[in-house]
Parts: sequence; C-alpha cells; structure tokens
Amino acid sequence: MIYWFARPSEHHPTVEFRVADSNADLDVTVLVALLLRGLCATFLSAAGTGGPPPAVPAVRLRAAHRYAARYGSTGLVLDPFSGDEVPVRTLLAALVAAAAPGLDAAGDLTEVDRLLAGLRGRGNGAERQRAAFGRTGRLHDVVDGLAELTARA
Repeated sequence: MIYWFARPSEHHPTVEFRVADSNADLDVTVLVALLLRGLCATFLSAAGTGGPPPAVPAVRLRAAHRYAARYGSTGLVLDPFSGDEVPVRTLLAALVAAAAPGLDAAGDLTEVDRLLAGLRGRGNGAERQRAAFGRTGRLHDVVDGLAELTARA
C-alpha cells in the first residue's frame, strides 16, 4: 500500500489529511481542523514569498509517526525536524507557533488556545477511555462513555 499524510486533492482545491482515527470529541475534531488550516495558510503564505517548504526527511517523519502511535500524548515524542525526543507539550507548542500566522490571520488563535486548555484539563480520548475501563473493568462502560460524548456533540 502507498501511504500518505497530506496531499493535494485530485478533485477539489484543497489539501487532504490522513488523521489517525476518528474522534468522538467534537472539540478535538475542531482543534485538529483549525491547526491544519492554520498550518496550510502559513505554508501557503511562505510559498508565495518564495520561502522553502519545511524540510523533514521521510524516514524521520515515519519514525515520529511511530512514536506518536506507541506513546500517545503522555510520553516523549520525536520532533520530526530535529530528530530529538521531546515532551508532547513542547512539540504541541511548536506546532501552534508554526501555525500561528495562519491561525491569527483567520482569527482562530484564541479558539485554539481555548480548545487546547480544555483538552489539557479533561484529557484526551485515550486517557478518558482507559480511566473509564479502570473504574469498572468493563468495556461496556467505555463504549457507553463514547456514545454519550458523541450524543452531546
């Protein structure tokens, strides 16, 4: 199979992104969409002024993807630019900083900050699902929690 992370759409004037999995939390879905839009706007603006695209070797990008899949949001992740192991929050702050010009231009920076603060406060989906299972030891309760979250959205 041929895998890709982002590519120009073949049918629309957009960029298509592969996201790791679906998300039951509407706020997280909106957060991801805003960050991606901010990055696209920032990179498009830089390209318009002749700036180079971000240089990330494909092998390092794949390694960073494996780190994220294995360690999630609680451990160290691989910075795809430097190759260094860094805390998730450090890399997330760098992501927001990289997207900031596009976020600011669209008026989304405050919303991204609000959504990130909410995510930090309540934990991500994986953390909440593990906690639900830990409370009762029943997968049924995990699924019920996801259904409730989806219904609220």
